[in-house]
Amino acid sequence: MKNSYMARGFSLLELIIVLSIVAIIATYAAPSFDMLLKKSRQRSALSELISLINLARNTAIQEQVPVTLCPLTTSHKCGSDWSRPLTAFRDPGFKKQTSNQGQILRVVQFNSYGHLIGKTGIRNYFRFRPSGLAEEAIGNIVWCPEDNDNRYASQIRINMGGRPFVSKDTDGDGVPEDTYGQNLECTQ
Repeated sequence: MKNSYMARGFSLLELIIVLSIVAIIATYAAPSFDMLLKKSRQRSALSELISLINLARNTAIQEQVPVTLCPLTTSHKCGSDWSRPLTAFRDPGFKKQTSNQGQILRVVQFNSYGHLIGKTGIRNYFRFRPSGLAEEAIGNIVWCPEDNDNRYASQIRINMGGRPFVSKDTDGDGVPEDTYGQNLECTQ
């Protein structure tokens, strides 16, 4: 009868060995998990940014009205602070500002896990004409992760045709290149 009531479980030595093995595995898995998380955040930000650009361009074509994409100031004008929410809005008078909520197509905030750097030349906006072209307002937007690790940065170029193109790592060094073939930098 004594054998049927015997306690079953792990000995202290077995428990220590199992916990040691789990700790060793976790030590090696943590950097991989961090990389996976950064890649996921990068893909999410890129997807949202490309979606916003395509919405702006497609709306300009479908509604035959100019559409502007920029960070708005508190006075609803295009500003140069790319840490503010990015807004796509109908801009029939080319004023680079909104006067009512009906003009706004979508507003997106990107700085929860990273930040944007807008490189629009002398302008602080992108504009899509009713033809879909972005003739006078071309440039690029760089998304950088919160820790500014260039390996997880991305650049979206908007060409004169109004189409977005994502930067790639063409030289195999782990960092995507910008428009000029230089490694992306996450400093402003």
